[in-house]
Amino acid sequence: MLVRRLVHATSMLAILCASISPVPAGAVSTEKEILQGREIDKQVLSQYNVVADPLLNEWVNGVANKLWGQVARKDVPYNIKILDSQVVNSFTVGGGYVYVDEGLLDFVQSDDELAGVIGHETGHNERRHTVTLPAKAQALDLLFGIASIFSPFIYNFGSLAEAGIIAKQSRADELQADQYGLLLMSRAGFDPDAMVSFMNHMGAAHDEHDSLVNKYLEDHPGFPDRVSHLVGYDELDPQKRTTDQILVQGLHDEQTGRYNIATMKFAQVLKADPGNPVALLHMGRTQIALGQTSKSEQTLAEAAQNGTPETRTAALSNIKELRESEAKFTLTHPNLAPLRQQLADAQSRDVAADATIATRRDAGRDQVKAIDARIQDISYGVPDFSRVAIRHGGRLEAVIKNLEAMGREIDASFEKSRLAIAQVGTMEKNRESGLVRENSDILKELSAPLALDPVPAQSLSILPSYPRMFDDLQLADSDIVRSLDAARSSLAVLDVSLGDLDNFIKRLGRSSFDFSGDISVSDYNSLIPMMQKASDGLAKAAIAGSQAEQLFNMARSRQLQTRITMLGVGYPQDRFSTLQAALDQKVHNSGLAYDAMLHSGLTPGEVATASIVAADTNTTPQAVVDEAKASGKQLVDVANARGMHGQTLEIFLGLIYLDYTDDPAKEAHGHTS
Repeated sequence: MLVRRLVHATSMLAILCASISPVPAGAVSTEKEILQGREIDKQVLSQYNVVADPLLNEWVNGVANKLWGQVARKDVPYNIKILDSQVVNSFTVGGGYVYVDEGLLDFVQSDDELAGVIGHETGHNERRHTVTLPAKAQALDLLFGIASIFSPFIYNFGSLAEAGIIAKQSRADELQADQYGLLLMSRAGFDPDAMVSFMNHMGAAHDEHDSLVNKYLEDHPGFPDRVSHLVGYDELDPQKRTTDQILVQGLHDEQTGRYNIATMKFAQVLKADPGNPVALLHMGRTQIALGQTSKSEQTLAEAAQNGTPETRTAALSNIKELRESEAKFTLTHPNLAPLRQQLADAQSRDVAADATIATRRDAGRDQVKAIDARIQDISYGVPDFSRVAIRHGGRLEAVIKNLEAMGREIDASFEKSRLAIAQVGTMEKNRESGLVRENSDILKELSAPLALDPVPAQSLSILPSYPRMFDDLQLADSDIVRSLDAARSSLAVLDVSLGDLDNFIKRLGRSSFDFSGDISVSDYNSLIPMMQKASDGLAKAAIAGSQAEQLFNMARSRQLQTRITMLGVGYPQDRFSTLQAALDQKVHNSGLAYDAMLHSGLTPGEVATASIVAADTNTTPQAVVDEAKASGKQLVDVANARGMHGQTLEIFLGLIYLDYTDDPAKEAHGHTS
């Protein structure tokens, strides 16, 4: 499973999804529901930054729009926003307003899993679960009451006890939303199994004590029951689902580049119908994607023998193309001594980097603890204006908006810095984790072929890429160190700025009000410079926190780029074509042609990076490669220079890697009924 994220401080709104005592849906019209959702949306956006990255938004909206083309409620203007939060969560506030945290996008392992999540939230809208909120005003008060528990600068409009009761959501509503989401994603052409695999991924992460997923499991209760119910619905019931349905799903998975999942589907079909020619033909093709060339020839030959004339022609053509592709290669056994020495040097550098990283990480942890305590102390001093009528356009409203903005800056600084510090991990014995363990694991895996005699053809094809992969791992270590430095700098600036904020809040608490119920002009004028000073400092801290996050994700991207190359998808050429097809599905360009990759001396992982960067920054993969050569930069660094959001690159590289490796069965143990 890919490295996960820390829990974000202000992720609280999902408990509005289906949690209030039921009121007849007819009591609230669709028009009122939409207006209510629009008002709550304003409050959501006052507490969260929205991720504007074009590629992420294209992906999320593309999946959502396919689903929403199947909804029954055509009068609801559905829309979706990506929130800058690393929690694995999603929620809706009704009226067609759906939200996904960026952390969830980093967690789902395919378009289909994302469709299951969005389908679930759409189900809440379609079943009108959110219109049980009695009235707009009460909804907003409730929203602030819940928010006050999690964010230090949101006013306390509700009690902890009240919010605790509300947090106990209706399992019936959750099950209804699951059922509708499953129906919706099936009709839209997505693989319904992905809804179960997502929940099993969640269960596996929970068992690994990944706090990142806690919010989702709290806000979407009854997890084991939900899985049990899902496998009982017609779309997933093994007693009702036909081999033809499974075959169609496998064809979908193959078409969308989910090669490992598709292979499992075809195997399931062939278990029930051993001679199925379509399953054999497509199983042979996905085996090429997975590097199982010998098996592929056998499977394709069986398809040619058992199939129709059309299937026979296609299978024989695939066999011919595969043999020609393999024949183009002249794989010689190189002198392994230089590579072994380079590996030893890379491992020595990695051990030295781990020591440097550990020192910075431990110092950063101390800063996190101290600042966390300070934030909590300051939050207790925030005045409670819940009983004050806030005049639109007034001075108090301006102060509140500034406090909300400062709360977002604190989150951007503190949470992003805390993530960088916590998620780099450790190499302490029996506690190995995080990015540093991933670097070490990759180097160990790279060492395995160097101990074989003879080296298998698939491994021989990767050996020329070893020097570039060693360089990438060294750069990843460097990114980790720089990320920690940026995180500690962000926390240092935040520490100073919290002092300015504390002074401002104390002065605010002494402010008087005029006859209209607004802050007096003289007090407001005294507050302005203090408010500006605190705001400026917090903005600088937030920028440094974002830099820490960017460097962190650059390190993760280098590791995933290396992982993709290690798959061996550069040999033979037919297998490289499967990478091009997967890229075309994900980002709508196929990267570089095979000969262009060889001519440029690039690895398959670098081709994937160039393709993703090109899609996100509106250019071509070749232009990205040319820029890297002209500037002397690595492709990941070109992404950064172009202003690409680092997590977007990491997410899409992860999706490509998972196309070849995703295996829900490995995580399903203990999480299904």
